[in-house]
Amino acid sequence: MANPVIRGDSTVLWGASGVFSGTGVGFVTKGNKKLSGEKVEIKDANGFTVAVIYFDDKNNVSFEMFVKTAAPTLARGDGVTICGVAYALVDDVEELWDNNNARRLIVTATNYVSIEDPAP
Repeated sequence: MANPVIRGDSTVLWGASGVFSGTGVGFVTKGNKKLSGEKVEIKDANGFTVAVIYFDDKNNVSFEMFVKTAAPTLARGDGVTICGVAYALVDDVEELWDNNNARRLIVTATNYVSIEDPAP
């Protein structure tokens, strides 16, 4: 397959290529990444916020892909690389079927900043 030709702003990212690291499992149609975590708001004597503490950052990621019949099964807790985020732990895998369409997976996972490598 030929690469797309980009004219104008050549810094744009095109397509979903590279969203999921895996070989021969299918192709990704879309994905997303969201930075979240915990926060505590510190109040003064009048109830106004005077400080905010952000901690326990995590990247919540998900993607949808068409899969081949030989695609490996993803289990909860598996460490994968999604949307450029390494060591994301699989939270859930949803399998979809449509009439006149191929089997698809929707995978969501979370990367915790304090878990550098989830391998046991």
